[in-house]
Amino acid sequence: MRREAVITRHSTLQFFNGQQMATNYETHEYDVLVIGAGGAGLRAAIEASATGVKVGLICKSLLGKAHTVMAEGGMAAAMGNVDDRDNWKVHFADTMRGGQYVNNWRMAELHAKEAPARVHELEAWGAVFDRTKDGKILQRNFGGHAIRASPTSVTAPALN
Repeated sequence: MRREAVITRHSTLQFFNGQQMATNYETHEYDVLVIGAGGAGLRAAIEASATGVKVGLICKSLLGKAHTVMAEGGMAAAMGNVDDRDNWKVHFADTMRGGQYVNNWRMAELHAKEAPARVHELEAWGAVFDRTKDGKILQRNFGGHAIRASPTSVTAPALN
């Protein structure tokens, strides 16, 4: 089912309940419309686009200035770059404990197992991460982590 995203642009204006409204507008048609251009929104747009559908992306701020980029905090991924005892099982245990064991265990397991690959995927797409002296992605601790440090990003990817 095709949906339409209607985007207004400057044109002849009319007043409606005291507000200026454009009388001319362009209609853009997309198979998938993603609202939000943070990390999750961009990832959803990329995944949808990979299937061959036409994707539209709407964000409330400048592209590249979403919360994911501005936070500069990092992400949880058991990469073992700081402590070789770090692995997906430790990350899974941390996630379950952090959720007071009411999380969906299967989703927590998938997250723990797939997180390192997603970090490397982001890097391949252009994300720049801080590095250790030996060239590995630098990691720092997040609250609730038993031994792991999380990858920290200094520059967001410029995804075109």
